[in-house]
Amino acid sequence: MEKLPKSIFSLALLITLFLLSTVVLIGILLDNKREVRISDLSADMIKSISEMQTFELMAETYGDSMACLAYRSKLEHLDKSVWDLGIKIDSYRVASEEFQTDPFYLEQKKAFNENEVTYMMLLLKIQKNCNYTQPVLAFFYANSERCAKCDDQSFVLTDIKKSAKKEISIFSFDTDLNLTTVDLLTKYHRIEELPCVVMGGEKFCGMHDKEFFVKRLCEVSNISICS
Repeated sequence: MEKLPKSIFSLALLITLFLLSTVVLIGILLDNKREVRISDLSADMIKSISEMQTFELMAETYGDSMACLAYRSKLEHLDKSVWDLGIKIDSYRVASEEFQTDPFYLEQKKAFNENEVTYMMLLLKIQKNCNYTQPVLAFFYANSERCAKCDDQSFVLTDIKKSAKKEISIFSFDTDLNLTTVDLLTKYHRIEELPCVVMGGEKFCGMHDKEFFVKRLCEVSNISICS
């Protein structure tokens, strides 16, 4: 097992802070119960800072095996937060035409997608160094004018995520944002059709149902939905 550099844990801390702060900002814009929401999320943020600092100390004191064990738990929590936040942002995009052109929304979504890329790279590195076998899916999509089936594919993936819960990681990337990082991923995987899902280095473009993805997942893992 390769030694985990301390910078990985520092990067993880920054990503955690960004994701939680994004939830706070989106909550301010969308949530009627703003004060309660901000208070709850602020408490989560403080807790996450403390946890990441503890992980760094674990790596230094007990070695990478202990750090990997602790970090795996944190990744599972973040996986759900990332996917849920992405779904929440997109639900408002679909529901409100005004929201789609809101500068705040657009900037938050760009930043969210950028950090999703970083988080996915971090997860893949931890997966390699810590023997972390959780399947990772990257979902590329566009608005309904460019991609009539993208929303349908999103619903399928959401259903799978609900069934598998913490056993898989799904990242969603909006190709309409013209982000360099997302564009590089689409070019690297040679994605020419949307929607498209990349899993384990393989790409599955076009609309696919739940049964299709569950079958592919069960070929590479032994998660609960395979039983």
